[in-house]
Amino acid sequence: MDVSAKMGEIGASLRRLRKTANLTMEAAARQAEVTKGYLSKVESGVSQPSIAVVSRLADVYGVPLSDVFISPGEKGPISIVRADERRPINRNGSELGYVYEVASFNKANPRSEIFFLTLPCIEDVQLPRFRHAGEEILLMLEGRIRFDFAGTEMILGPGDCIQFESSFEHNGVAIDGKEAKAFVVITPERST
Repeated sequence: MDVSAKMGEIGASLRRLRKTANLTMEAAARQAEVTKGYLSKVESGVSQPSIAVVSRLADVYGVPLSDVFISPGEKGPISIVRADERRPINRNGSELGYVYEVASFNKANPRSEIFFLTLPCIEDVQLPRFRHAGEEILLMLEGRIRFDFAGTEMILGPGDCIQFESSFEHNGVAIDGKEAKAFVVITPERST
């Protein structure tokens, strides 16, 4: 599937979820901290939203992030996603080389969002700092990263695992001259 078709599917899904939540475009945009014009472009398939924007919209609409990628009627009690079925998605930092792949998307009512993350090895660039509601687990698979959590830096390598409150600013970058790979679980805070 080409990028424009994928953007169109995500936009149509976000429009459907907004209408199901009975929100105007203006109200949804305000709550998700984006402009109405940008949300219109996303819903019409003109702009590809970052995972941060999609996640905020899912929170605003009261649905799991995976509902944006697959309709609830197609979900079941188990999700099996083969390696070649992972869905790459845009995220803040994509322009620097961060690559997120959705690792599970067809389980009904998931409590967590699961990704494979490739972290770039970049130097002399101001890295974006991420901050969102919920909790995050990062398990290093390959390579080493310099991880900054609330101003404290640490080095993580294969097999190292970190679990943290994601409402604190955080980011990571691969070191040693090569990209790194991690398995990431994000458990959003959801109002029930």
